[in-house]
Amino acid sequence: MNLRRLRHFDTLYRLASYARAADELGLTQSALTRSIQKLEEELGATLFDRTTHYVRPTSDADRLIRSARDVIAAAANLEQEARGLGQPSIGTVAVGSGPYPLQPLLTDAIARFAKAHPGVRVTVTGGPSEQLLETLVDRRLDLVVCNRAKFASSGHADEVLSIPLPPEPLMLVCAPDHPLAKGDGDSADFPWALPRPAPGSNFPRALRARFAAGQFPDYELDSTAACLDIARSGRAITVVPQRLALRSGLHMIALPPSEVTRDAIHLLRNRSRSALVAAFVAVLKEVAV
Repeated sequence: MNLRRLRHFDTLYRLASYARAADELGLTQSALTRSIQKLEEELGATLFDRTTHYVRPTSDADRLIRSARDVIAAAANLEQEARGLGQPSIGTVAVGSGPYPLQPLLTDAIARFAKAHPGVRVTVTGGPSEQLLETLVDRRLDLVVCNRAKFASSGHADEVLSIPLPPEPLMLVCAPDHPLAKGDGDSADFPWALPRPAPGSNFPRALRARFAAGQFPDYELDSTAACLDIARSGRAITVVPQRLALRSGLHMIALPPSEVTRDAIHLLRNRSRSALVAAFVAVLKEVAV
């Protein structure tokens, strides 16, 4: 089985376009076509339905793509481990993160990890937890740190290993001169800034009603850091993990004890993991304590 052809299969499956796949791979379209045809001959299966207007994976391709990606990932791990025999700190760890664990859990973990592995590249991809878990299952991420409730409802429970992290209190945060800091008003009376995608189930009924109507939050941003900047300006209030709230220099208001992070490290069950990924997971666990 030719590993290069498996990579061509993976790229064409992902992009669904010979032109885009050939461009990404640095090949001509005719060379990519020949490569896919040879792989189909080796496998005894038709991988793509082709017309002049589209390229679509067949049901055989859908069945084989994850096994192909496992082989590609295992080969990458082998290459990384082989390089590591002489240089133990070279490689890449690809991480997906929900908005709350990104700061300071992941940023602290990356800083600690970098001290022991200064030559390792760490990439962090944000986004909705459901999307990150799909990317993990597609073998494009090594691990995902996000709310474990999202994992439970994602449909990948049989494919993903979830390692719960200790919960951390969530704190309502506002500017020092905000009315709430002086005990005036109710949180539902003021604009909110929350990371995307904003939660809606654990807030007061008035806010849940606004959320259901598509009117909450008032400011929806990509990160907790951006939410803190809006709160710092006095324009809104936000909710962040306690450790991040303590570092923000803003006024903190305790929420009910039930309001905590529920994050976990998510790994693909049947995917081989490099020593670097295992080391990063170990650091994450240490920082989370």
